[in-house]
Amino acid sequence: MKMPLFYGYARVSTSFQSLKNQRHEIFEYAHKNNILIDKIVEVEISSNKNKNERLIDETLNKLTKGDLLIVTKLDRLGRSTIEVLQIIEDIKSKGIILHIIKDRLIIDGSVSNSVNDMLLTLLSGFAQMERNFISERTKSALAQRKSQGIKLGRKKGAIVKSIYDEHLY
Repeated sequence: MKMPLFYGYARVSTSFQSLKNQRHEIFEYAHKNNILIDKIVEVEISSNKNKNERLIDETLNKLTKGDLLIVTKLDRLGRSTIEVLQIIEDIKSKGIILHIIKDRLIIDGSVSNSVNDMLLTLLSGFAQMERNFISERTKSALAQRKSQGIKLGRKKGAIVKSIYDEHLY
């Protein structure tokens, strides 16, 4: 009989975020629950949405029935409600166990639970709404600063050119 795999999954959405906190939370959670993590898959910011999707797909392809996937928050699984729900359906269909630390949810793919399904849909919808609000506030703040004559972006010369970047200039 195969020993179950225990994976953590951490993803950041912007270059200003760090995976450090998610990694720490996953290890802390695993330690408290006597789980020995086999691997943490860390997804750095990428504008290439398909690359991010391939990384979660690669991770899920390694896991089989009875394996465990740990994430800090539900929205770390994907960028939209639909994407998150599709990933969860994939997890459930494979019989993988999903632990969502901050939401205190454990989804066992081998057990059907209507309440968990409803909670996941609601939480994922709220996460999408929160992302939209953040985007709207950011765009509004940038437009306001621009209308006040504040120059946006880095100051000219703030980036030091590298000898490796000569071909770009």
